[in-house]
Amino acid sequence: MQTVFGLSEKSIRRLIWLVSVVIPLVVSVLLSLPRVDIGIDTGFIPRLNALLNTTVSVLLVVGYFLIRRRQIAAHRKVMLTAFALSVLFLVSYVIYHLTHEEVRFGGTGWVKLLYLFILVTHIGLSVFVVPLALFTIYPALLGRYANHKKLARWTFPLWLYVSVTGVLVYVFLSPYYPT
Repeated sequence: MQTVFGLSEKSIRRLIWLVSVVIPLVVSVLLSLPRVDIGIDTGFIPRLNALLNTTVSVLLVVGYFLIRRRQIAAHRKVMLTAFALSVLFLVSYVIYHLTHEEVRFGGTGWVKLLYLFILVTHIGLSVFVVPLALFTIYPALLGRYANHKKLARWTFPLWLYVSVTGVLVYVFLSPYYPT
């Protein structure tokens, strides 16, 4: 049995599931806490997050085309960068929401329905991206490309949807952020 950092495969799978459950729970708890003043203006973070999501979206598409061209080393670098930027997004998202009140969309009619559809699907699918990304990256790092490829067929479109809709949520909310 192969080990990584001294952990068995079974232990790594358990760790991935633990992280996949704990992250949404911790984010939910943190977002329910009272807002705090950390002494730094974090009002720039929504724009940063939109930039991070845009970059992740581009990297995912670039990574897809790289692997289609069998440029495995470049694909690996691009996809690990996309993952790292997604982690950075999550950290900055939590920081912003710990330091600012929730921004509500002020539109009405069909635009509000469209926004709510995008928001609900974005949030709902984002919960699945964490375990999918981790379970997709893990076999690739071990050189188990058949397992990686099976999961990547699901992970890629979901992750891309979540990153693109993250940008769209920002676009919808941007007129309502405090200046």
